[in-house]
Amino acid sequence: MGGYGAGKTQLAINLASQWAKKNQRVSLVDLDLINPYFRSREAAIPLEKDGVEVIRPQGDLALAENPSLTPQIEGSLRDTKKRVLLDVGGNETGATVVGRYHTFLEKEDVTVLQVVNVFRPFSSTLEEIENLRRDMELKSHLKVQGWINNSNLQEWTTVEDWRQSEELIHELEAQTKIPKVACGMNPQWAEKVGLPWESDWIPVQRFLNLGWKTSGKRSSTE
Repeated sequence: MGGYGAGKTQLAINLASQWAKKNQRVSLVDLDLINPYFRSREAAIPLEKDGVEVIRPQGDLALAENPSLTPQIEGSLRDTKKRVLLDVGGNETGATVVGRYHTFLEKEDVTVLQVVNVFRPFSSTLEEIENLRRDMELKSHLKVQGWINNSNLQEWTTVEDWRQSEELIHELEAQTKIPKVACGMNPQWAEKVGLPWESDWIPVQRFLNLGWKTSGKRSSTE
């Protein structure tokens, strides 16, 4: 889960691809019914070539007020030999969608992570991130168990930007007692700025392109 533009979809796609390339059985469930620009189903073809099963509620089910889990989604979640990623839409609106399935998810071995990009609106301070977490937990009926720092300003990111984001996440860990479990990182950027690779970094390559274009200013992307 996470705020709009935190990078949840790109992270989910990259993780799914990386796991599949390690010969793991992987399903990516697209529950992002909110964002018209970034949806993991748009990366379905390259992901399926890597061996990832991409699943999304279809037709009226995707818009139903209280949809039941499709047999395909439920089957993947019950398969203990498969790794399943749920790509959830932004903010409490996206959390509401996954909240429809909370009674089932609570019975399974599910880890709930909040993706944070401190350069996005309403995610730049401890108070804002905490408010978002509480709102998403309320709507999803699930508790956040870890943070992923995915802070970036695309190609305009500086080392100082990244270090400031890490400091904020460390403060967040101390305040909430919720651990940071990973950091999304573009390998080319890390090499360019001379950062040595760390074991908890998730290599992130862009699978999806923007449906709109921003020019002349720094901005981050989903």
